[in-house]
Amino acid sequence: MSITSEDVRGIRFPEAPFGTRGYSEMQVDAFLDRVAATLDGEDNVTPTEVHNVVFNLSPLGRRGGYDQAEVDTFLRAVETTLAARTGTTPTGPYIAPALEHTHARRFPWPPWRR
Repeated sequence: MSITSEDVRGIRFPEAPFGTRGYSEMQVDAFLDRVAATLDGEDNVTPTEVHNVVFNLSPLGRRGGYDQAEVDTFLRAVETTLAARTGTTPTGPYIAPALEHTHARRFPWPPWRR
């Protein structure tokens, strides 16, 4: 499936689930504006830039921000579209930042012991 600039401009991401931090809405929207401009031939975002983009997370204790998994899934489709347009292949395997290294995290239990 090929992504168009209209798809990029029209995408609406859900809010991050309760108890999780979402991506900064302003940063995601600004990056997607550049992606839409690239698809219209007015900017030059590369598949590698899409693959490596990093967004700040919403502040702790505050609801808001875009669901990381939804944004990451959409960006993989954007990366594939841009790679097809340039005749390249997507940059290596993708590991969603939201899931990266979750197996290595240690949660203190009980929480008051640190």
